[in-house]
Amino acid sequence: MTTTSEVRVWDPLVRGFHWTTVILCLLNFFVFEEGGSNHRYVGYALAALLSFRLLWGLVGSYYARFAQWWPTPDRIRNYMGQLSRGHHPYYLGHNPLGALMIWLLLLSLAGTVATGWLTTLAPFKRAEWMEEAHEILANTLMAATGIHGAVVLLTDRLTRSDLLRAMVRGRKRVPTGIKVEDPRSE
Repeated sequence: MTTTSEVRVWDPLVRGFHWTTVILCLLNFFVFEEGGSNHRYVGYALAALLSFRLLWGLVGSYYARFAQWWPTPDRIRNYMGQLSRGHHPYYLGHNPLGALMIWLLLLSLAGTVATGWLTTLAPFKRAEWMEEAHEILANTLMAATGIHGAVVLLTDRLTRSDLLRAMVRGRKRVPTGIKVEDPRSE
């Protein structure tokens, strides 16, 4: 890929949150026994990470802030309109559909953490409906994570948008001749 520039997009804190969350969710879903102490401790760690990410979404670096990639109806309509005309806009941060997915992931994680914690409290300790809610939210989180990963790979292939590399290194290469969509110019 010929490049004209490389732009710092995701800071180390966002990338650390992302990959640590991925690892911890995989451990809790596939390795640790449900309800066991390791499962609970990972849940507490995820709660702390989520709290940090919500705060960082308000005060963090430009591309970490929710306001930068908030999926407004106008942004979604514009993006979908461009897609329907066969044009895939290049975003340095999240595109509007990606932003919707991130919100689904964050809300599913928050719900999973909250219901998991509630199952440790006396009123809900043996409440089957709470355990089922926890399981549904965890399954939703894992399904959304799988879809998210597949779409990142597909988007990388279709647009050469460098998403995966950027989530590891923090910088995106901008190919020559590509118009970058930037909410600062709205």
